[in-house]
Amino acid sequence: MVAMTQAALQQIQSGLAGAQAALLQGELEAMHAHLARTLDALAEVTRAGFVPQQDRPAVPWDEARATQLVWDLLSRLKAADCHVFPFAGTLLGLERDGRLLPNDKDADFGVWLEDFSLVGRLLQQWGLRRATDTPPFANMATFVDAATGYSVDLFGLRRDPYHHRTEGGVWLYGKPASYQRVLHLPWFELAPRQGVWWPETPALLLQALYGDWRTPRSEWDSLISNQSVQDLNLNWHCWALRSLCTSWLGGDLGKTRRLLDQVLVRTGDVAPYVAWRDALDAGLGAP
Repeated sequence: MVAMTQAALQQIQSGLAGAQAALLQGELEAMHAHLARTLDALAEVTRAGFVPQQDRPAVPWDEARATQLVWDLLSRLKAADCHVFPFAGTLLGLERDGRLLPNDKDADFGVWLEDFSLVGRLLQQWGLRRATDTPPFANMATFVDAATGYSVDLFGLRRDPYHHRTEGGVWLYGKPASYQRVLHLPWFELAPRQGVWWPETPALLLQALYGDWRTPRSEWDSLISNQSVQDLNLNWHCWALRSLCTSWLGGDLGKTRRLLDQVLVRTGDVAPYVAWRDALDAGLGAP
C-alpha cells in the first residue's frame, strides 16, 4: 500500500508539471490527459487515508495599492481613446461591493477586440511586463505591475451586430472548436463613469456571467459554472479538471467535493467524475 501511494504521489507531481507544460503550448488534449491521471492519483491516495497538500506561500495583497492601480490604468486608457472597462471579477466587486473582491490579485479588464493589441502595447510602455507563463491565447493576455506584483488580465471581446451580442472567452487560433472557450454575452455599450469606461448596463452583463451576481458565493467557480459558456467541450473539461486539482491539493476535501458537485450538475454522472466523487466521499468518511 505504501509503495502504491508513493507511486501515486509521484504521478501527481509529474501530472501537474505535464499539464502546465501542455497548457503553455496550447495542447489541450495532452493537458486533459495529464490532469485526469493526476486526479486518479489524488483519488488513490485519498482512498488510502492521505490528504495530499501543496504548499502555497501566501502572496501579500494591498487593497489600496491594487485599487489605485486599477483606476489609474483605466483612466489612462480612456484618455488614450482605448475602450477598456472593468470586466468579470473586477466589475463584480466594484459594482456589487464598491471595492475589489478580497485578495483578488488579478484585475480583469475587457476591451473591444480591435483595440486589444494597442492596449497591450500601452500597458508595456507604462512599465507593465507581459507574462510569458500563459497559454498562447489570441484574445487574452496577462500583464504584471512590478511595483505591486498585481496582474491585469486583458480580455478582447468581439461585438457581433448581426446577432446583437458580444462574444468573449479565450480563443486559440488554428485549433479546433473543442479547444475554444466561447461566451455569448448580451450586447452592451460603454458609458463614462468616474473618468473611466464602464458597461452601460452592468447588471445585464453580470447576470450573464454570474447569474445571481448580487449574492456572494465564495465557492462559485467562474470557469465551471459560468452559464454563458456555449459548449462543455474539451476546453471546459480541462479547466474543470484543473480547478478540481487545485482545490484538492488545497487540502479541503469538503470544498473540493462541493466544487465537483458544480461539475456534475452540468455533466451528469460521467464515469471519471463519479469515481473522483466516490474517493472524496471515502476521504470525508461519508457512509
